[in-house]
Order: sequence, then C-alpha cells, then structure tokens
Amino acid sequence: MSAVPTYAGIPNVGTANLGTAETEVKPPQHAVLLTTAGANGTKIEEVILQAVAASLTPTSTASLVYVYIYDGTNYWLRDVLTVTAVTASATTAPFRLSKTYTNLWLKSGEALYASMSAAQGTGTSLDVTAQGLDA
Repeated sequence: MSAVPTYAGIPNVGTANLGTAETEVKPPQHAVLLTTAGANGTKIEEVILQAVAASLTPTSTASLVYVYIYDGTNYWLRDVLTVTAVTASATTAPFRLSKTYTNLWLKSGEALYASMSAAQGTGTSLDVTAQGLDA
C-alpha cells in the first residue's frame, strides 16, 4: 500500500482578497484564509495572484505575498511570491502571477493562508486563489 494518498478529482479552491499590508511575518497579523484541508488532506497545485480594482486599470506596487500553512496553532511560512509594479492601461494587462506546486500538501486540520508586505496602488488590492485537490 502506498504511503502517499491518492488525490482524486475533488476540487478544493479558495479565494481571498489581500487589502491590508502585513506588519509581522512570524506570526502574521493580517493573514487571510485561502482554503482548509479536506478530511483526508489536500494537495495544493497552484496559487494565483491577481491585481484587482473597481476600475479597469489596477496599479500594483512592488511587494511580496507570504503563503503560510496554519496547523491550528502556528503559522509556517511556506513560500514568498514577488509582486511586480504594473500600471495597467487599455493596452497593458494588470499584474498576474501563477505559481504551480508539486509538493504543497495540507494535512487534515491544516489551512492555507496568505498576506502581503505592502499596500497596493490607490484603489487596488490583490486577489489570491489556491487551487487544489482533496484526497
């Protein structure tokens, strides 16, 4: 019998908006929940960052997004993603980043959180989506 669970096609997708800049990395003060592991665990396959605004031209600010695994007691920094400065326009797409993972697993009872290091441009925030599969 395999020691690694088989991840079927049961989607586990969560999205949150990062609007407040982080003041602490360990432990984070403004981390938001992206997704919670299923009863038998979850394999996170992708995290997507997208600058958003009420207007069609969000302006992202160079900053970092921290991705944490929360075990119910402690936040464990799992990854740091770089946000680049982009001034969107009618011909320039807003900031977007997709990071794929082959080894990001959440055990039952764990959750994935995210926070950011700096506020974005006026009226702009970051949507963060975690896409995974439950065991």
